[in-house]
Amino acid sequence: MKLSIQYENNNITQFLIKNNMNNGIINIPKSSYPMVLNIDGKDYDNNKSDIFIDLDTNITYTQYPEHLEKLLPKVVILIICHNSEMNIMMLDELRRKIYKNNKIKYFIVASRFSQTNPKELGVEDDIIFVNQTETYFNILNKTLKAIEYINNVLQLKYDFLIRTNVSTVINITRLLSELSQIPKKNISIGGNKMQINWTCPGYGIDDNRYKRRWFVQGTSVVFSKDVCEDIIKNQHKIEKKIVDDISLFMYLANFNKDAYDSVNKYTISFYECSQKLDELHTIPKDFAFYRNKTEDMRDDDILRIRFLCNMLQ
Repeated sequence: MKLSIQYENNNITQFLIKNNMNNGIINIPKSSYPMVLNIDGKDYDNNKSDIFIDLDTNITYTQYPEHLEKLLPKVVILIICHNSEMNIMMLDELRRKIYKNNKIKYFIVASRFSQTNPKELGVEDDIIFVNQTETYFNILNKTLKAIEYINNVLQLKYDFLIRTNVSTVINITRLLSELSQIPKKNISIGGNKMQINWTCPGYGIDDNRYKRRWFVQGTSVVFSKDVCEDIIKNQHKIEKKIVDDISLFMYLANFNKDAYDSVNKYTISFYECSQKLDELHTIPKDFAFYRNKTEDMRDDDILRIRFLCNMLQ
């Protein structure tokens, strides 16, 4: 049977096949405004849920069909965090509405210094504690130790590792959809890609050695598993005196050119949330990463992250 998708008086079948199809499935994200699609004679309210259409069978689903989940890439998400009242509130929202709701393998990574318990790592529920003081330049070590634990101790099977933070909300469905179109080897990409064109001693960038090199801001880094393995194996070559996200990409620029070159071949959608609270309804729903942070209105960040979590759950 030939698939027919109508919106109002328009046949949008080919448009959706061209722009929304991954692995033989059309994924139509939940709309932010009332939108009724007629699919093969039956109406579906796209304002209530995502819509998935299996092109092999023309069967329509309002949640991702479990028997097709094997087609999606496997991911592990690392949420870099430090202990504060605001971060705990944000984590509560992320846990309940994003990560546990999507049954995604994730870990929160935090520092916890202990002289009486000299173990380098402590794991409690979904938190990996690295035994160190909480400083800006210790974030790199948190990231490395967490990847090492996931790869060498837990020996998890995954295609991509996502390195993010507590003030970034991930649209899991969109992320997996976009990753399904990307190779699973030699990948070091992300959402907020930046090129170094400045010096900043506070970040360890105090000369022009890194000028014009690319990196991905730590809110939205994506590494394929082979890249994670390479980083852990050669972590002694990573510069520890520059900020974490830059140091990782500078290592790849110097020692893993195939992975480093991917940063300009692929991207993951990223949205910087700067809307005022009375403008939150203008935030679009079709991005993978939502960066939620204002420098001088952190109380608003709590309300904004609650809105984002409710919008994306």
